[in-house]
Amino acid sequence: MIKGVGIIKRAPKHVEIVENVYILKFTITPSLDDKEKHEIIKQHENFHSEIKKKGLNISVRYEFYELINAISFEVKENDLEKIVEITGVQSIEPVQRHQILPTSSNTKMEIESKYTRMSFDKRDWTPDTPLNLSKEANLNSIHKMIGADLVHNKLGYYGKGIKVGIIDTGIDYLHPALGGCFGPGCRVEYGYNYLEDTWDPRDVCVGHGTHVAGIIGANDSMHSGFLGIAPQITFGAYRVMDCEGQGEGDVVMTALQRAKDDGMNIINLSLGGTNWAITPLSKMIDALTRTGIIVVTANGNVGIEGIFESEGELLGSKAISVGSIENTHYLAFKAYDVSDKNFSIDYITVSARAFAFSSAKVEIFPDYECPKNFKKYKSKIVLVMLDTSPLDCAWFGNLQKIKASGILLVTEVTLGPILAYFDKAQITIPTATIIPNIARLIKERKKENNNLELEFSEKTGQIISSPIGYSMSYFSSWGLSNEFEIKELLAPGGIIFSTYPIHLGSYAQLLGTSMATACVSGALALYVEANYSSLNARDMLTLYSTPIYDTKNDEKASVLQQGAGLINVYNSIISTTFVTPFKISLKGTQLFDYQYLDIQNYGKEEITYRLKHFPAISVNGYNGTRSVPTKYMKFNHSTAIVRFENDKVTVQPGSNVRVFFKISSPKDLVKEQRWFYSGFIQVEPIDQSNLPVTIPYAGFAGDLRSLPILGQPEFPQIQKSNTTISSNSTTPTTFTMENSENKPIISIVISTPTKLLLIHALNSDKQIIGLLPGINYDVNLLGTNHYLIKTKTNQRLSYEWDVL
Repeated sequence: MIKGVGIIKRAPKHVEIVENVYILKFTITPSLDDKEKHEIIKQHENFHSEIKKKGLNISVRYEFYELINAISFEVKENDLEKIVEITGVQSIEPVQRHQILPTSSNTKMEIESKYTRMSFDKRDWTPDTPLNLSKEANLNSIHKMIGADLVHNKLGYYGKGIKVGIIDTGIDYLHPALGGCFGPGCRVEYGYNYLEDTWDPRDVCVGHGTHVAGIIGANDSMHSGFLGIAPQITFGAYRVMDCEGQGEGDVVMTALQRAKDDGMNIINLSLGGTNWAITPLSKMIDALTRTGIIVVTANGNVGIEGIFESEGELLGSKAISVGSIENTHYLAFKAYDVSDKNFSIDYITVSARAFAFSSAKVEIFPDYECPKNFKKYKSKIVLVMLDTSPLDCAWFGNLQKIKASGILLVTEVTLGPILAYFDKAQITIPTATIIPNIARLIKERKKENNNLELEFSEKTGQIISSPIGYSMSYFSSWGLSNEFEIKELLAPGGIIFSTYPIHLGSYAQLLGTSMATACVSGALALYVEANYSSLNARDMLTLYSTPIYDTKNDEKASVLQQGAGLINVYNSIISTTFVTPFKISLKGTQLFDYQYLDIQNYGKEEITYRLKHFPAISVNGYNGTRSVPTKYMKFNHSTAIVRFENDKVTVQPGSNVRVFFKISSPKDLVKEQRWFYSGFIQVEPIDQSNLPVTIPYAGFAGDLRSLPILGQPEFPQIQKSNTTISSNSTTPTTFTMENSENKPIISIVISTPTKLLLIHALNSDKQIIGLLPGINYDVNLLGTNHYLIKTKTNQRLSYEWDVL
């Protein structure tokens, strides 16, 4: 409904909102030079005056003048129509509730155990249990993976003088590795607790922010030897997420403003985004980046859901979005066969501590079967294959109830280990993870000796190599973004050791793109210190990233999955070549002709470059008109053809040369099957004394307009009293509209993100008689669905239809 110039926006149905809390945007947009400041203040003053005149009872939460011209408040929904009439109001929309990005390890586990990713597992340790490491243990494997070790040892940069703001659950600043204090002169010098409106931003319950902080900049060289990527940075800790890992959008926005005011160079933001980059929060983040502040976001942990699941860019199109690869090394503990010490296994725990018990006999949980009696598992260590554990069997709760000694979890989703975090109020049984190969050895051993017993007396942690190091993390979300853009970067996020709140054990091993995001934030701190500026930081990290190989498909992993590849901060700092653009989003290839690259030589000598093409595996994320989870995606080795006008070019020092090339869609891909192709253009110095630059590209083999929006033929559906009415039915169905049981329920599935969706109602003669109410719409555009994202597996958007 339009009142004056303002509109009221409803939240998308898939978005969780804060009840009766709204954010209002005014018509004047702030600029960097702040010249509209006086007019912006006048708009706020006029708003308050008009509210008073109308006699409306609102409770103002936050006001924004600089990065965005807005105000958030609590008010009854019925009063919105009066508020939107006020001069200068552009729009009003509900404040969204955000969550620390979840890690989907296994949907069965989520259903079974009310799996909570942020809760820390207290099963196998007490807060007084010391970290017990072998003398040879090196906890800093991720440094070598991203080139940070060379930045430290060769260039001498450790992040000194750089401020990194962490908007999260707070930081346990009492942790010795994080400085041990809060305030001027401390490592955690800046911050605020928005949950309690105090100056104390200590992380007291979740641990996520403390873990992120440790990856970025911990310094425990005197004890465990653990170092963050940039161990000399100064922290800003902004506690906006509660003990359930949830936070409110306007609170995050005011924390962003404070981080800017505190002089943060980099802001780390590992929150889930559930919309397009059109919200006030995303607009504020983009405004922050225009001031020179780097904002780093997590790309999401729903890699099992297929394409179009990138969440990082939903928090701002100018933010750096980070995906995850697997770590090369883990901290693990050994267990031995009691009867044969030559047989041992490595197991990994979230707490980074060994199991407290000394030994237990082994039982194998059955595949696809729920035992009628759990008594056989009492006092046993139970091996559970997550992939084959029965959905309708409360096995976790039953194993805990029967007092099993512990659980060893394993999944075939990945060749490596998988960590899971459970609701600490419900799950207390000691739990660890092992890799599939070890699980197979245990099963074979159990066949040979039905009384197999494992000894857990070894309490010293060892660093072991990962069988899947440098490979894509299965949980890392796939792109493209809703705007068909390429996500940028990868960093280690698969089982990362870092700091944790002292009262929760001081250290933990976690996984997720939040951990990868922290790696990139730390790397950026090194880059900014080395270059005295954040200018081109995102571009340089992207250009000097290394594409990751997909060993399963024997090809480079799709750009939809990996973006530009794994960062190398050392190469980004010492480089002398700069190329634009740093990524190429082809979208619908039929709309494009020649591409170009501008190659700039910042060195002191001329450089001759050779242009090369490295294709990646092509992917199809659809099954007919339905998008599918990753395990059902199709892959094809038919790749794009790249033709360079000139594959060799010489660039003088301080000069720039433009080169042209054409990318042709793979010939063998059937357009009707909806394939995405991708690859990398490499600009390589011939003499190899300088570093090569790599530019990712991605495109769709066909017309983007042919992508299916609705998951047909099953959807849309009309239901009555939970009964689906067949689209082929010739029997009329009557709806009296008297109550919910007599109103039509409309259900749809979105296979491809769309900015606009219209649903028409037809009569029996197939004539349009009106528009159905929208699931996500501006109230003045009844029946118009705006900015819908792809629905998850087994998810549908449903609502009651009151009238036409």
